[in-house]
Amino acid sequence: MQETFLKTRTIEESLKEPREETIRAAILKTMAFFSLYELPVNLSTIHQLLYKARASFEQVSAEVAKLTSEGRVQAQDGLYALKSWDEGRILGNKKEIGKRWRKVWRYFWVLSLVPFVDQISVINSLALGNADHESDIDFFVVTAPGKLYLVRSIIIAVFRILGVYKTRQHVNERFCFGFYVSSDHESLEDVLVDGEDPLFAFWFASFAPILNQKSYLHLVGSNRWINDYFPNFDPGTRLAYIKQSSWLVSVLKRTLEILLVVPAFLLEPLLRSVHIRHTFNLPENHWPTSTTIANQSMLKLHALDPRVEIREKFYEALKSLR
Repeated sequence: MQETFLKTRTIEESLKEPREETIRAAILKTMAFFSLYELPVNLSTIHQLLYKARASFEQVSAEVAKLTSEGRVQAQDGLYALKSWDEGRILGNKKEIGKRWRKVWRYFWVLSLVPFVDQISVINSLALGNADHESDIDFFVVTAPGKLYLVRSIIIAVFRILGVYKTRQHVNERFCFGFYVSSDHESLEDVLVDGEDPLFAFWFASFAPILNQKSYLHLVGSNRWINDYFPNFDPGTRLAYIKQSSWLVSVLKRTLEILLVVPAFLLEPLLRSVHIRHTFNLPENHWPTSTTIANQSMLKLHALDPRVEIREKFYEALKSLR
């Protein structure tokens, strides 16, 4: 009887051990990505962005604690990293991040007033948490079908007038709108680079949606590939950034959309032609590093796409963990 019990226990332990090792490996992979930016992360982020593995928060917490006790992970004030970090730099970045978020909220009413915009998310360095004193403020915009280039034209005009639109001469704290998609073509799977695309996955999962909860959830639902990278990912955890427009702004936006229905129908083809031609007249969009896309349902401005380079650095970081 005792021998049977011991055998059963041994089998259970042997089945359990690979599971724990899988979780540990996934934790280290997630932290390896953030190590490329010298960013410490909290347990919630590690759990949500656990790389290609599913585990409960309690399991992740327990394994992080073990890794910390073994000296493989550094911990301080609820943050974790593969090696110690520059606390001064992190505090400085936190200050810069706060400044940029205050600017986003200062102009939120303008963002929420732009007609035919279905959803807006803050992306890139500000959403990921590594914005510094030179960083701009990047946005991802979802537009109504057949209105993408009208929306872009309005955004450029309005935010240039307000003096906060990013230009070649002025970048710091300026608004950059470099990625638009139409709400009827929200899948970004075709944009992924061949093979693994860790940067794009972490980028997408780090979106900070500020406008329209329903549309953000629809966007995530249109990109199920994200769960292949992060089985634990729950878009509901990103909804804390959502802010409701005032009733007055909502009424004004709806009124503008009604008034612009016919002009939008007439102007969109012309504006599309102008924007696409201008995009590909820029030499940087023909560089070998460019993955710029400009078509009827997507505008993605990316002259210096670092995804392949980041993937190689990610793989190198993983090798050092073995």
